[in-house]
Parts: sequence; structure tokens; C-alpha cells
Amino acid sequence: MPTFRKLSADEVARIERRGKSQRRLVEEQYDSYLGGFEVGEYGDVEIESSEKRLTVRNRLRAAARRRGVAISFLRVRGQMLRFFVAAPAEDKAAPARRGRGRSKRSA
Repeated sequence: MPTFRKLSADEVARIERRGKSQRRLVEEQYDSYLGGFEVGEYGDVEIESSEKRLTVRNRLRAAARRRGVAISFLRVRGQMLRFFVAAPAEDKAAPARRGRGRSKRSA
């Protein structure tokens, strides 16, 4: 039979005050960076040697998605990313199915 016990007030407080995860902190950081940009503005990001270009790009895309805007990247050389903040794209309808379709069964 398992043993049950009620948590003390100190234990409950420790659980509830638990800090934010590293991932959440990075998300908030990128959200705040992108928060200073409006639709139609351009920006540059200098990538540190310890960071990967693709990681920074994906984090910016995720931050843009959370803000409800689109972001497009322009080609530049070196340890830099240049981006453009755009209005969100309209949701396109699903493309029509192609092919022959199902065969009809005869009864």
C-alpha cells in the first residue's frame, strides 16, 4: 500500500515559486527583441560565435508567430541576419486533391 502525506506550507511555496525554465527565458528574450519592431520595419541580428545561425533564425520565427506577424529573412554574408517584419499571411485554402480518386464499387 502506498504512503500518503500532506505537503507543508513551505513545500507548497517552494513548488509554486519555481523559476522559469531556460527555454521560457530565451522565448521571453526573443519576444522582447522583436517587440520593438512594427510591421514594415527591417532589423539586423549579429550572431555570436557561440550561437548557430539556424537556431537564431528559428527562434525569431517562433517569436514572430507568437506576436502574430510574419518575418522574412534577407541574404547577407557573415555572422549577421537581416530580417523584415511583415503582416501575417492570409490562410490559404487547402489545394484541391489531385489524382484519379477512389474507384466506385458496383453492388
